[in-house]
Amino acid sequence: MWQKMMFPVFLGEQVPPETLASTLAELDRCLQLLEDKFLKDQDFVAGPHISVADLVAITELMHPVSAGCQVFKSRPKLAAWRQRVEVEVGKDLFQEAHATVMKVKDLPPADPATKEKLKPSVQVLLQ
Repeated sequence: MWQKMMFPVFLGEQVPPETLASTLAELDRCLQLLEDKFLKDQDFVAGPHISVADLVAITELMHPVSAGCQVFKSRPKLAAWRQRVEVEVGKDLFQEAHATVMKVKDLPPADPATKEKLKPSVQVLLQ
């Protein structure tokens, strides 16, 4: 899902408005599913204790956060879960684990030679 957003940005191109809208709609649907089907009334995805499922899910959600999406802002259940995951992992380790992805939006676009070299592969991924 996020490849359709991040690759054009990396290549220094605009994300088409329809791609942005459909990606954000899909993100919203996935967040609702996470809340309704997995978190329900429990502290973590798979039950009362943190598991690999929580670590995978939080890692996936940090990608749209790194792109500027306020994933947790209007979702108190999700925000509370994120906070519990951070507490369980430890704040320093949580920040360290996501440091690289949080810097992606600050990277400059690819240089022209890299852009041309990657363009065919990226176009295949975006189809």
